[in-house]
Amino acid sequence: MWITVTEESVRDEFTPQEQAALTAIQGAAERLPGIVERAVAAARGAIRAGGYALGEEGTLPDELLGDVIALARWRWLLSFPQMQRLQTAERQAAHDRAQARLEAVARQRLGVQPPAPGRHPASGEGRSRPPLPGRMDGRPEDRRGHENHH
Repeated sequence: MWITVTEESVRDEFTPQEQAALTAIQGAAERLPGIVERAVAAARGAIRAGGYALGEEGTLPDELLGDVIALARWRWLLSFPQMQRLQTAERQAAHDRAQARLEAVARQRLGVQPPAPGRHPASGEGRSRPPLPGRMDGRPEDRRGHENHH
């Protein structure tokens, strides 16, 4: 299922005390929508780079929800130097894992569900063109044996 990530999804990852501390910072609430939007755009970019079909604008497969939340949460925390106590090693590790998962999607090492059944093969193969300009279509193992046929 493809879903929309909201600022509330990110806020829910904090304890009530942490939420209160973040809310007390002037401008905190205004920063979060843009941060969430950029995290969603990063996930959609990885999906596009992997050659997978995209769902409706602003949506992403629910299996990437935790990754997008981890990205947005960490980026939001980093925007407040005074909140270093909330910038925990666990939250940074979650951010780093999320980045790695999005890279895996972009490299077709991690598939994502199609926005509608049958929109693309689970492997992402069968693209009509490379996802990035200048990038060869297919994986290296797909091209073996096709080079020296004279």
